[in-house]
Amino acid sequence: MQPLPVTGGQLIGLLPEPRFTQTSTHLAPGDALLLYTDGLTEARTPSGPMLQEEGLAAHLAAGTWDDADDPVTGIRRLLDHLGTDVNDDTALLALSVPIHPPAPAQETR
Repeated sequence: MQPLPVTGGQLIGLLPEPRFTQTSTHLAPGDALLLYTDGLTEARTPSGPMLQEEGLAAHLAAGTWDDADDPVTGIRRLLDHLGTDVNDDTALLALSVPIHPPAPAQETR
């Protein structure tokens, strides 16, 4: 797991002329990309401080992820653990590249 460095980030739909940043990366078979809103990293931990990027990175590094569903499930468990200390909208999007390509479809006649 390694963070993809991006700068900026704005609330979409609020500003009349938002500015977007762009970055690119290459995902190899077995890689996953997790996108999330700040509601996740600004959630409070049971001991009080915000989860922050470091807490999220530690949580993700502790897991084993086989596909895009796994980190989302792990983060849902994390959010359940944080309970009522998640008071901002949190959205996740995970994409993954399969390790094995899907089997070709067979034509039946």
